[in-house]
Amino acid sequence: MSLTADYGFRFQRLILGRPAVRRTQLYCVSLAKSGTHSICSMFSPNVAARHEPQATKVIEMFFDWHERRIHDAELRNWIRTRDRELALEVDSSWFNGLILDFLASEFPRARFLLTIRDCYSWANSEFRRVLHRPSQESIRVKLREFLYARTSAPHSPEEQVLKETGLYPLAGYLARWTAHNEKVLATIPSERLLVVRTDQIRPRAFEVAEFAGLPRHTVRLDRTHEYRNPVQRQIITEIDPDFLEQKIKQHCRPLMRRFFPEIKTLADAKL
Repeated sequence: MSLTADYGFRFQRLILGRPAVRRTQLYCVSLAKSGTHSICSMFSPNVAARHEPQATKVIEMFFDWHERRIHDAELRNWIRTRDRELALEVDSSWFNGLILDFLASEFPRARFLLTIRDCYSWANSEFRRVLHRPSQESIRVKLREFLYARTSAPHSPEEQVLKETGLYPLAGYLARWTAHNEKVLATIPSERLLVVRTDQIRPRAFEVAEFAGLPRHTVRLDRTHEYRNPVQRQIITEIDPDFLEQKIKQHCRPLMRRFFPEIKTLADAKL
């Protein structure tokens, strides 16, 4: 599609409305700090893309469903209504993982993108994200407890830095990294899923666009690394190294071998 045709598309969308003329339906379902912001920002304003739309409502609906206050049919109806209202071409949010099964079944023509980051740099960045933006919104605190605390034993002496900074035990984060990525890989059929390492978003940006069904000229390569965390403390380096590697081996090594074979220890990771 040429630039002229793209302007024509924008005019058509203005007249008929976004739901009637969407070019694609792409869900980025990656973990936070794995490229969701970059995937949203890398497309031009011509693309209907949003980062973490209606995040609080997604969390609330997930817990309503998980705690049996609503049934599957009610959640499915809300997801369809939300889709009509937002009419997005690119919905990039780690909260999509909470309702992944429903997104996959309700929108059989939708495509899914998993940007995956190595577990060392992801955990380090996740620590820093929480310390930089410590949300006290009750529903988000509840979600953090649900994701990180229930899979962990109390803090070990080797990871006291996490306890001192108000973070959960390391095992909770690593188990979450594996559980999320494995769920996406197991849930979405391979023909509907593209997996891209976070450190390869820029060189594979046009491939992402083509997979999604968007014109190559909508890609802005200068926006493929957005929202760099301003906190410089490398908390993961303050954990006992033997303890760290033992936990990585326990929770993450199979996926790390598959997607990051060159990263064998913390020293190999680019924090």
